Amino acid sequence: MNHWKGLAVLVLVALVAPLTKVQSRVIDDDDDTTIVPTTPSGPPPFYKYALMARYIIHFNDWVSIATLSTQAAIEGYPFVSLKSLSDGPESNSTGIPYIYMTDMDVSGKDLLKDNRVTIMSTLAQSDYCKKRELDPQDPQCAKVIITGTFVKVSNTSEEYKFGQDSLFERHPAMRSWPEEHAFYVSKVEPEQIMVLDFYGGAHMVTPQEYFNPSITTMVNLDDYYKKASVIDVKNNVF
Repeated sequence: MNHWKGLAVLVLVALVAPLTKVQSRVIDDDDDTTIVPTTPSGPPPFYKYALMARYIIHFNDWVSIATLSTQAAIEGYPFVSLKSLSDGPESNSTGIPYIYMTDMDVSGKDLLKDNRVTIMSTLAQSDYCKKRELDPQDPQCAKVIITGTFVKVSNTSEEYKFGQDSLFERHPAMRSWPEEHAFYVSKVEPEQIMVLDFYGGAHMVTPQEYFNPSITTMVNLDDYYKKASVIDVKNNVF
């Protein structure tokens, strides 16, 4: 029995290692392998650009969104605001930035005229950079900048329900937002994805790389193993 426990631990370590170092307590137990809660140690290596982009979009709750303003005093100027975000349930990353928008919003009005948009999200939105004494502008305080088109999701589609459920899971207050404001599920369809996470300049990630199924699997595994890890027991024999 100990042989199989040890083998299981090796398999799990092999899966987790490329993603993040999982910090956990070693529990001495002569009979059982123990599952204990763990704390994520941080994002993927800086040279995993597509994975870094997906990590930031999945684990952050909001983005800055830039539009071309339709306001009379600044018409045609870039305008930025903040929007809550979800790319899927906590355990099911899609990489698609879903946003709950209304045409009554300042940015929403801009997007009715021109649906070109840029969103940005950064590790500075968590305590990751602060704990490491990294200034938000430091390249090591990673950020992803996605430029593309802003699209209303058809409210008769399965995707609409998926996007709405994903947003409501992350942002429960949305459920009680005024119906008369006619909020709707929208998404950003990426055309250019830029990642800056280390010195030497930004790196471009293609949409194909960003949405690679293996990247999706890795993000979801990362999310799972941040909650629990299998701790090897002592005295295993191989």
